Amino acid sequence: MRTLTEQEFQDEFLIHKELSPGRQYRTFTAMIGRPDDTPITVVLKEMNEKRAAVYEALCAMWNPYIAETYEVIKVDDRYIAVTEYVYAVGREKETLTLSEYVSIHGALGKKAALSVCVQICEGLEEFHKRGFVHRDLKPDNIMISDCTGDSPKIKIVDFGGAKAVDMSSMPDTTVVGTLGYQAPETISSNATSRSDIYSVGCILSFLLTAAAPGTAQYTANHYVSSIIEKATNEDASHRYADVTALKKSLRHELGVHLIDRIPVLRALPGFRTHTLWKELIASFSYISMIFFAVAALDKFGISGFIEFFLFYIIVPLIVIFNMGDLLRFVPKRIRQNNRQFMIFRVAVLLFSTFAPIIVDNLAASRR
Repeated sequence: MRTLTEQEFQDEFLIHKELSPGRQYRTFTAMIGRPDDTPITVVLKEMNEKRAAVYEALCAMWNPYIAETYEVIKVDDRYIAVTEYVYAVGREKETLTLSEYVSIHGALGKKAALSVCVQICEGLEEFHKRGFVHRDLKPDNIMISDCTGDSPKIKIVDFGGAKAVDMSSMPDTTVVGTLGYQAPETISSNATSRSDIYSVGCILSFLLTAAAPGTAQYTANHYVSSIIEKATNEDASHRYADVTALKKSLRHELGVHLIDRIPVLRALPGFRTHTLWKELIASFSYISMIFFAVAALDKFGISGFIEFFLFYIIVPLIVIFNMGDLLRFVPKRIRQNNRQFMIFRVAVLLFSTFAPIIVDNLAASRR
């Protein structure tokens, strides 16, 4: 971290415009460059020492989906991060936020919306691995870096509300997130990486509906709507485990892999995360199920085959792994109440296990 006097700072950076008038910590655009260099535009963000530590960590990492942090400097008692000024390639306007892009173009198509959220996840992966959480992900904090292709390319900006995850510390009662995109648990407890997952789910909903989270529900594709529902579950423990798991679900719906383009395979548990060991176990399991099903058909006839296949294979796969996203037919009020949903699934599994035995005993007693 460099230390500059106020005069040295003014000599090196030519302030162009203040972006956040009236705030405690200001943000500016500025020109930087020596006489023999081509001047470049940068963003200067004032902050306290605690926030400066986050930006110092960002200096040590580079990610195509995060606005680059060049350095953090100390000017008297102020800390200032020097960050990338994200130009929107392909637009007449120099900069363009994701919310402005949607305002201009309307709701995005499924492929474009999923692609944007995959980029957000890839931007967050390393940031989360380093032990930080953004806490204020929203369309206004995501800049369009290129909009010349089928789907816009993005960069995440404004890490001023980010902090290191420390569950042993006292909850931070300062409201950092934005209404609608802020995970509910962050109001009374420490934010975690799953808090950012909630925000990504809200952003996906916004991209597909062009409406603020909670004001419109996306229903055009039930697989995508189930991703939104899981990512934005009010209980953080029932969201995706991390942004990598969320990214895999998003890529699954994008049809990146061949398996994703085969309707039957894409619905089967084991083939949805593109993890080799899971695919090997799933392949062995399904081949074994087919073997036992054929054996049941040979020994007990068509009724025995249906009984075995339906009650001991299909129903458990649906209840435990949500095969084919069929759990969407369960009333939403039950799905969103984790206790009721767990009781419902256990009850269905018990019924599936014991119903054939009870029916067989009743039939035998009548003979």
